[in-house]
Amino acid sequence: MTRSDRRLARLRRARSGVKPEELRTVLESAGFVLQGIRGSHWVYRHPAGTRPVVIPYRRPLLPIYVKQALDAIDEVLEP
Repeated sequence: MTRSDRRLARLRRARSGVKPEELRTVLESAGFVLQGIRGSHWVYRHPAGTRPVVIPYRRPLLPIYVKQALDAIDEVLEP
């Protein structure tokens, strides 16, 4: 199991108490690219054209933002 797989598994187990930097690392390892920063929000897009993932820079992240990011990652990784 690679380091990025372990990080993704950790996010799936514990959706609360996640730091924005941890989610950023997982998104980037799944192929998402930082499209821009708007105020205090990071906007990520995948080259495959999925919907954008908007993550507020807040410590710790609310579980709903982690769930939205995991759903977007699942859309990309699913064949």
